[in-house]
Amino acid sequence: MMLVSGFLFATASALVFHTYVLFPAHMKRLGRQKRQWDELEEFPSLAILLAAYNEEAMIEAKITSIFKTNYPKHKIEVWIGSDASTDGTDDIVQKLLATYPQLHFERFDARSGKPQIINALATRTQAEILIVTDADALFDEKTLPELIHPFVDPQVGGVQANARIRTIEGSEVARQEASYTLREMEIKAGEGQWGVVIGGFGAAYALRRALFRPVPPGFIVDDFYTFADISRQGFQTVFQSGAMTTLSVSADGKVQFRRKRRIGKGNFQNLRHFSDLLNPLTKLGYIFWSHKALRWLTPFLIALAYTAAAWGSNESYLLAWAFYTMTACFLLALIDIPLRYLGISIKPLRFLSHFLRMNWALVLGFIDSLGSDKKVSWDNQKS
Repeated sequence: MMLVSGFLFATASALVFHTYVLFPAHMKRLGRQKRQWDELEEFPSLAILLAAYNEEAMIEAKITSIFKTNYPKHKIEVWIGSDASTDGTDDIVQKLLATYPQLHFERFDARSGKPQIINALATRTQAEILIVTDADALFDEKTLPELIHPFVDPQVGGVQANARIRTIEGSEVARQEASYTLREMEIKAGEGQWGVVIGGFGAAYALRRALFRPVPPGFIVDDFYTFADISRQGFQTVFQSGAMTTLSVSADGKVQFRRKRRIGKGNFQNLRHFSDLLNPLTKLGYIFWSHKALRWLTPFLIALAYTAAAWGSNESYLLAWAFYTMTACFLLALIDIPLRYLGISIKPLRFLSHFLRMNWALVLGFIDSLGSDKKVSWDNQKS
Protein backbone atom coordinates (compact mmCIF):
# COMPACT_ATOMS: atom_id res chain seq x y z
CA MET A 1 0.00 0.00 0.00
CA MET A 2 2.87 2.36 0.75
CA LEU A 3 4.24 1.96 -2.78
CA VAL A 4 0.87 2.77 -4.35
CA SER A 5 0.24 5.78 -2.12
CA GLY A 6 3.81 6.98 -2.63
CA PHE A 7 3.47 6.70 -6.41
CA LEU A 8 0.15 8.57 -6.44
CA PHE A 9 1.49 11.33 -4.17
CA ALA A 10 4.68 11.75 -6.19
CA THR A 11 2.87 11.78 -9.52
CA ALA A 12 0.22 14.29 -8.47
CA SER A 13 2.80 16.55 -6.83
CA ALA A 14 5.13 16.39 -9.83
CA LEU A 15 2.33 17.39 -12.22
CA VAL A 16 1.37 20.40 -10.09
CA PHE A 17 5.06 21.37 -9.79
CA HIS A 18 5.43 21.10 -13.55
CA THR A 19 2.47 23.30 -14.43
CA TYR A 20 3.22 25.99 -11.84
CA VAL A 21 7.05 26.00 -11.74
CA LEU A 22 8.90 24.07 -14.44
CA PHE A 23 6.76 24.98 -17.45
CA PRO A 24 6.52 28.74 -16.64
CA ALA A 25 10.31 28.83 -16.16
CA HIS A 26 10.79 27.08 -19.52
CA MET A 27 8.48 29.51 -21.32
CA LYS A 28 9.98 32.55 -19.59
CA ARG A 29 13.43 31.55 -20.83
CA LEU A 30 12.10 30.83 -24.31
CA GLY A 31 10.23 34.14 -24.37
CA ARG A 32 13.44 36.14 -24.01
CA GLN A 33 14.00 35.50 -27.69
CA LYS A 34 12.26 37.85 -30.11
CA ARG A 35 10.67 36.79 -33.36
CA GLN A 36 11.52 39.11 -36.22
CA TRP A 37 8.89 40.06 -38.78
CA ASP A 38 9.27 41.49 -42.26
CA GLU A 39 7.88 44.94 -42.90
CA LEU A 40 4.22 45.20 -43.85
CA GLU A 41 3.79 46.41 -47.42
CA GLU A 42 0.22 47.52 -46.74
CA PHE A 43 -1.91 47.83 -43.62
CA PRO A 44 -4.84 45.38 -43.70
CA SER A 45 -8.37 46.49 -42.90
CA LEU A 46 -9.42 45.94 -39.29
CA ALA A 47 -12.72 45.36 -37.52
CA ILE A 48 -12.51 45.85 -33.76
CA LEU A 49 -15.28 43.92 -32.01
CA LEU A 50 -16.37 44.73 -28.48
CA ALA A 51 -19.19 43.34 -26.35
CA ALA A 52 -20.19 45.76 -23.59
CA TYR A 53 -22.41 45.35 -20.56
CA ASN A 54 -22.76 48.33 -18.20
CA GLU A 55 -19.40 49.84 -19.12
CA GLU A 56 -20.29 53.53 -18.75
CA ALA A 57 -17.20 54.12 -16.60
CA MET A 58 -14.79 52.95 -19.32
CA ILE A 59 -16.46 52.91 -22.72
CA GLU A 60 -15.60 56.46 -23.85
CA ALA A 61 -11.97 56.10 -22.78
CA LYS A 62 -11.83 52.77 -24.61
CA ILE A 63 -13.20 54.17 -27.88
CA THR A 64 -10.93 57.22 -27.66
CA SER A 65 -7.88 55.01 -27.11
CA ILE A 66 -8.70 53.01 -30.25
CA PHE A 67 -8.84 56.07 -32.48
CA LYS A 68 -5.67 57.56 -30.99
CA THR A 69 -3.56 54.64 -32.17
CA ASN A 70 -1.11 55.10 -35.04
CA TYR A 71 -3.09 53.14 -37.60
CA PRO A 72 -4.72 54.50 -40.78
CA LYS A 73 -8.20 55.54 -39.65
CA HIS A 74 -9.80 54.66 -42.98
CA LYS A 75 -8.67 51.07 -42.39
CA ILE A 76 -10.47 50.77 -39.03
CA GLU A 77 -14.04 49.77 -38.20
CA VAL A 78 -15.22 49.57 -34.59
CA TRP A 79 -18.30 47.46 -33.83
CA ILE A 80 -19.79 47.69 -30.34
CA GLY A 81 -22.57 45.41 -29.19
CA SER A 82 -24.41 46.37 -26.01
CA ASP A 83 -25.45 43.26 -24.10
CA ALA A 84 -28.75 44.84 -22.90
CA SER A 85 -26.86 47.41 -20.82
CA THR A 86 -28.95 49.12 -18.15
CA ASP A 87 -26.64 52.06 -17.36
CA GLY A 88 -25.45 54.92 -19.58
CA THR A 89 -23.28 52.82 -21.89
CA ASP A 90 -25.66 53.01 -24.86
CA ASP A 91 -26.10 56.78 -24.60
CA ILE A 92 -22.36 57.39 -24.45
CA VAL A 93 -21.70 55.29 -27.55
CA GLN A 94 -24.61 56.88 -29.42
CA LYS A 95 -23.15 60.35 -28.79
CA LEU A 96 -19.74 59.26 -30.09
CA LEU A 97 -21.15 58.01 -33.41
CA ALA A 98 -21.09 61.56 -34.80
CA THR A 99 -17.45 62.03 -33.76
CA TYR A 100 -16.18 58.76 -35.19
CA PRO A 101 -17.73 57.75 -38.55
CA GLN A 102 -15.98 54.37 -38.34
CA LEU A 103 -17.86 53.55 -35.13
CA HIS A 104 -20.87 51.22 -35.37
CA PHE A 105 -23.28 50.38 -32.57
CA GLU A 106 -25.84 47.65 -32.06
CA ARG A 107 -27.97 46.98 -29.01
CA PHE A 108 -28.97 43.43 -28.08
CA ASP A 109 -32.18 43.63 -26.04
CA ALA A 110 -31.77 40.23 -24.37
CA ARG A 111 -28.65 39.23 -22.42
CA SER A 112 -26.60 37.08 -24.77
CA GLY A 113 -23.08 36.92 -23.32
CA LYS A 114 -19.86 38.10 -24.96
CA PRO A 115 -19.26 35.07 -27.26
CA GLN A 116 -22.63 35.32 -28.99
CA ILE A 117 -22.37 39.08 -29.40
CA ILE A 118 -18.92 38.70 -30.97
CA ASN A 119 -20.35 35.98 -33.23
CA ALA A 120 -23.02 38.41 -34.41
CA LEU A 121 -20.68 41.38 -34.87
CA ALA A 122 -18.23 39.29 -36.89
CA THR A 123 -20.90 38.80 -39.56
CA ARG A 124 -21.29 42.58 -39.99
CA THR A 125 -17.86 43.19 -41.48
CA GLN A 126 -15.68 42.15 -44.40
CA ALA A 127 -12.44 43.41 -42.83
CA GLU A 128 -9.36 41.23 -43.29
CA ILE A 129 -8.46 41.14 -39.60
CA LEU A 130 -10.77 40.88 -36.59
CA ILE A 131 -9.67 42.24 -33.22
CA VAL A 132 -11.65 41.13 -30.19
CA THR A 133 -11.15 43.30 -27.13
CA ASP A 134 -12.64 44.14 -23.73
CA ALA A 135 -14.09 47.51 -22.79
CA ASP A 136 -11.67 48.03 -19.91
CA ALA A 137 -8.51 47.28 -21.93
CA LEU A 138 -7.13 50.61 -23.12
CA PHE A 139 -4.85 50.80 -26.15
CA ASP A 140 -1.76 52.95 -26.56
CA GLU A 141 -0.47 54.54 -29.77
CA LYS A 142 1.41 51.43 -30.92
CA THR A 143 -1.15 48.78 -29.98
CA LEU A 144 -2.83 48.30 -33.36
CA PRO A 145 0.22 48.48 -35.66
CA GLU A 146 2.17 46.16 -33.36
CA LEU A 147 -0.74 43.73 -33.07
CA ILE A 148 -1.15 43.52 -36.85
CA HIS A 149 2.56 43.22 -37.73
CA PRO A 150 2.91 39.39 -37.40
CA PHE A 151 0.20 38.85 -40.03
CA VAL A 152 2.89 39.60 -42.60
CA ASP A 153 3.60 35.86 -42.20
CA PRO A 154 0.80 33.95 -43.98
CA GLN A 155 1.16 31.08 -41.49
CA VAL A 156 0.16 33.33 -38.58
CA GLY A 157 -3.55 33.06 -37.91
CA GLY A 158 -3.84 34.74 -34.50
CA VAL A 159 -1.90 37.34 -32.51
CA GLN A 160 -2.16 37.89 -28.76
CA ALA A 161 -1.69 41.41 -27.37
CA ASN A 162 0.31 42.11 -24.24
CA ALA A 163 -1.51 43.19 -21.07
CA ARG A 164 -0.73 44.92 -17.82
CA ILE A 165 -3.01 45.55 -14.85
CA ARG A 166 -3.62 48.95 -13.30
CA THR A 167 -3.32 48.22 -9.60
CA ILE A 168 -5.28 50.04 -6.92
CA GLU A 169 -3.19 51.24 -3.99
CA GLY A 170 -3.77 49.03 -0.99
CA SER A 171 -5.63 46.35 -2.96
CA GLU A 172 -4.10 42.93 -2.38
CA VAL A 173 -6.61 41.35 -4.80
CA ALA A 174 -5.58 43.67 -7.64
CA ARG A 175 -1.88 43.05 -6.96
CA GLN A 176 -2.42 39.31 -7.07
CA GLU A 177 -4.26 39.63 -10.39
CA ALA A 178 -1.48 41.87 -11.74
CA SER A 179 1.13 39.29 -10.73
CA TYR A 180 -0.92 36.51 -12.32
CA THR A 181 -1.32 38.47 -15.57
CA LEU A 182 2.41 39.21 -15.74
CA ARG A 183 3.20 35.50 -15.43
CA GLU A 184 0.60 34.68 -18.09
CA MET A 185 2.17 37.15 -20.51
CA GLU A 186 5.61 35.66 -19.87
CA ILE A 187 4.27 32.19 -20.62
CA LYS A 188 2.49 33.34 -23.77
CA ALA A 189 5.67 35.05 -24.97
CA GLY A 190 7.44 31.68 -24.78
CA GLU A 191 4.57 29.83 -26.44
CA GLY A 192 4.61 32.39 -29.23
CA GLN A 193 8.16 31.37 -30.12
CA TRP A 194 6.72 27.99 -31.06
CA GLY A 195 3.69 29.51 -32.76
CA VAL A 196 1.34 27.94 -30.21
CA VAL A 197 -0.26 30.46 -27.85
CA ILE A 198 -2.84 28.10 -26.38
CA GLY A 199 -5.84 30.23 -25.55
CA GLY A 200 -6.11 33.95 -26.10
CA PHE A 201 -6.28 36.55 -23.33
CA GLY A 202 -9.48 38.55 -23.67
CA ALA A 203 -8.01 42.05 -23.23
CA ALA A 204 -7.18 42.04 -26.96
CA TYR A 205 -6.33 39.49 -29.61
CA ALA A 206 -6.45 39.47 -33.40
CA LEU A 207 -7.20 36.83 -36.03
CA ARG A 208 -7.72 36.52 -39.74
CA ARG A 209 -11.40 36.88 -40.50
CA ALA A 210 -11.19 33.90 -42.86
CA LEU A 211 -10.29 31.71 -39.85
CA PHE A 212 -13.07 32.93 -37.57
CA ARG A 213 -15.56 30.28 -36.54
CA PRO A 214 -18.51 31.14 -34.30
CA VAL A 215 -18.21 30.04 -30.70
CA PRO A 216 -20.89 27.37 -30.06
CA PRO A 217 -23.95 28.42 -28.04
CA GLY A 218 -23.45 27.96 -24.31
CA PHE A 219 -19.66 28.30 -24.43
CA ILE A 220 -18.26 30.91 -22.06
CA VAL A 221 -14.51 31.33 -22.68
CA ASP A 222 -14.43 32.58 -26.27
CA ASP A 223 -10.77 33.66 -26.27
CA PHE A 224 -9.52 30.15 -25.51
CA TYR A 225 -11.94 28.64 -28.02
CA THR A 226 -10.89 30.98 -30.83
CA PHE A 227 -7.14 30.50 -30.46
CA ALA A 228 -7.40 26.73 -29.98
CA ASP A 229 -9.57 26.56 -33.09
CA ILE A 230 -6.97 28.51 -35.10
CA SER A 231 -4.35 25.95 -33.99
CA ARG A 232 -6.72 23.15 -34.97
CA GLN A 233 -6.93 24.68 -38.46
CA GLY A 234 -3.14 24.43 -38.78
CA PHE A 235 -2.16 28.09 -38.32
CA GLN A 236 0.21 29.68 -35.84
CA THR A 237 -0.82 31.82 -32.88
CA VAL A 238 1.83 34.22 -31.62
CA PHE A 239 2.43 36.84 -28.92
CA GLN A 240 3.30 40.45 -29.63
CA SER A 241 4.85 42.15 -26.60
CA GLY A 242 4.73 45.63 -28.17
CA ALA A 243 0.95 45.51 -28.61
CA MET A 244 0.27 46.77 -25.11
CA THR A 245 -3.10 47.06 -23.42
CA THR A 246 -3.73 48.41 -19.95
CA LEU A 247 -6.70 47.19 -17.96
CA SER A 248 -8.19 47.39 -14.52
CA VAL A 249 -9.59 44.56 -12.42
CA SER A 250 -12.08 44.51 -9.60
CA ALA A 251 -10.52 44.80 -6.16
CA ASP A 252 -13.46 42.86 -4.72
CA GLY A 253 -12.40 39.32 -3.85
CA LYS A 254 -15.99 38.06 -4.16
CA VAL A 255 -16.25 39.40 -7.72
CA GLN A 256 -12.94 37.78 -8.65
CA PHE A 257 -14.05 34.47 -7.14
CA ARG A 258 -17.27 34.51 -9.17
CA ARG A 259 -15.27 35.36 -12.27
CA LYS A 260 -12.82 32.48 -11.69
CA ARG A 261 -15.70 30.08 -11.10
CA ARG A 262 -17.40 31.15 -14.32
CA ILE A 263 -14.16 30.90 -16.29
CA GLY A 264 -13.58 27.49 -14.71
CA LYS A 265 -16.85 26.29 -16.18
CA GLY A 266 -15.78 27.56 -19.59
CA ASN A 267 -12.36 25.91 -19.23
CA PHE A 268 -13.87 22.46 -18.78
CA GLN A 269 -16.20 23.07 -21.73
CA ASN A 270 -13.15 23.77 -23.87
CA LEU A 271 -11.18 20.85 -22.43
CA ARG A 272 -13.85 18.45 -23.64
CA HIS A 273 -14.30 20.21 -26.99
CA PHE A 274 -10.57 20.29 -27.85
CA SER A 275 -9.56 16.94 -26.35
CA ASP A 276 -8.19 15.95 -29.78
CA LEU A 277 -5.38 18.51 -29.29
CA LEU A 278 -4.03 16.86 -26.13
CA ASN A 279 -1.39 14.63 -27.74
CA PRO A 280 1.60 15.35 -25.44
CA LEU A 281 4.07 14.32 -28.16
CA THR A 282 3.29 17.47 -30.15
CA LYS A 283 4.26 21.03 -29.21
CA LEU A 284 0.58 21.97 -29.16
CA GLY A 285 -0.32 19.06 -26.90
CA TYR A 286 2.64 19.68 -24.59
CA ILE A 287 1.64 23.33 -24.15
CA PHE A 288 -2.06 22.50 -23.80
CA TRP A 289 -1.32 20.03 -21.03
CA SER A 290 1.37 22.11 -19.31
CA HIS A 291 -0.27 25.53 -19.36
CA LYS A 292 -3.97 24.75 -19.24
CA ALA A 293 -5.18 21.19 -18.66
CA LEU A 294 -2.96 20.47 -15.66
CA ARG A 295 -3.84 23.81 -14.09
CA TRP A 296 -7.53 23.12 -14.51
CA LEU A 297 -6.98 19.71 -12.93
CA THR A 298 -4.80 21.03 -10.08
CA PRO A 299 -7.54 20.95 -7.38
CA PHE A 300 -8.11 17.28 -8.14
CA LEU A 301 -4.37 16.61 -8.16
CA ILE A 302 -4.06 18.32 -4.76
CA ALA A 303 -6.90 16.19 -3.44
CA LEU A 304 -5.22 13.05 -4.82
CA ALA A 305 -1.86 13.97 -3.27
CA TYR A 306 -3.48 14.71 0.10
CA THR A 307 -5.47 11.49 0.09
CA ALA A 308 -2.41 9.45 -0.91
CA ALA A 309 -0.33 11.09 1.83
CA ALA A 310 -3.01 10.35 4.42
CA TRP A 311 -3.33 6.78 3.17
CA GLY A 312 0.39 6.05 3.48
CA SER A 313 1.23 8.22 6.49
CA ASN A 314 1.27 5.27 8.90
CA GLU A 315 3.93 3.46 6.84
CA SER A 316 6.13 6.28 5.58
CA TYR A 317 7.72 9.17 7.45
CA LEU A 318 7.89 11.13 4.18
CA LEU A 319 4.19 10.70 3.47
CA ALA A 320 3.36 11.51 7.09
CA TRP A 321 5.39 14.72 6.83
CA ALA A 322 3.62 15.57 3.55
CA PHE A 323 0.21 14.92 5.10
CA TYR A 324 0.83 17.14 8.14
CA THR A 325 2.43 19.87 6.02
CA MET A 326 -0.54 19.98 3.65
CA THR A 327 -2.95 19.97 6.58
CA ALA A 328 -1.08 22.89 8.12
CA CYS A 329 -1.25 24.79 4.82
CA PHE A 330 -5.03 24.32 4.64
CA LEU A 331 -5.43 25.55 8.23
CA LEU A 332 -3.17 28.54 7.64
CA ALA A 333 -5.25 29.49 4.61
CA LEU A 334 -8.35 29.45 6.84
CA ILE A 335 -6.62 31.78 9.30
CA ASP A 336 -6.32 34.36 6.53
CA ILE A 337 -10.13 34.70 6.41
CA PRO A 338 -10.58 36.50 9.76
CA LEU A 339 -7.35 38.44 9.13
CA ARG A 340 -8.93 39.92 5.97
CA TYR A 341 -11.79 41.34 8.02
CA LEU A 342 -9.31 42.79 10.52
CA GLY A 343 -7.38 44.47 7.70
CA ILE A 344 -4.26 42.39 8.38
CA SER A 345 -2.33 41.09 5.37
CA ILE A 346 0.47 38.55 5.80
CA LYS A 347 1.77 37.96 2.27
CA PRO A 348 2.54 34.22 2.50
CA LEU A 349 -0.86 33.56 4.06
CA ARG A 350 -2.63 35.77 1.54
CA PHE A 351 -0.89 34.02 -1.37
CA LEU A 352 -1.75 30.59 0.02
CA SER A 353 -5.36 31.60 0.65
CA HIS A 354 -5.68 33.08 -2.85
CA PHE A 355 -4.22 29.94 -4.47
CA LEU A 356 -6.60 27.61 -2.63
CA ARG A 357 -9.62 29.87 -3.22
CA MET A 358 -8.97 29.95 -6.95
CA ASN A 359 -8.65 26.18 -7.03
CA TRP A 360 -11.92 25.87 -5.14
CA ALA A 361 -13.47 28.12 -7.77
CA LEU A 362 -12.22 25.66 -10.39
CA VAL A 363 -13.92 22.79 -8.56
CA LEU A 364 -17.20 24.69 -8.54
CA GLY A 365 -16.67 25.59 -12.19
CA PHE A 366 -16.21 21.92 -13.02
CA ILE A 367 -19.48 21.08 -11.23
CA ASP A 368 -21.19 23.90 -13.11
CA SER A 369 -19.87 22.53 -16.42
CA LEU A 370 -21.76 19.28 -15.79
CA GLY A 371 -25.05 21.15 -15.75
CA SER A 372 -26.89 23.50 -18.09
CA ASP A 373 -25.07 25.78 -20.55
CA LYS A 374 -28.01 28.18 -20.82
CA LYS A 375 -26.66 31.02 -18.66
CA VAL A 376 -23.65 32.58 -20.40
CA SER A 377 -23.99 36.28 -19.54
CA TRP A 378 -21.77 37.90 -16.96
CA ASP A 379 -22.49 40.70 -14.49
CA ASN A 380 -19.26 42.33 -13.40
CA GLN A 381 -21.17 44.69 -11.12
CA LYS A 382 -22.30 42.03 -8.64
CA SER A 383 -20.40 41.31 -5.48
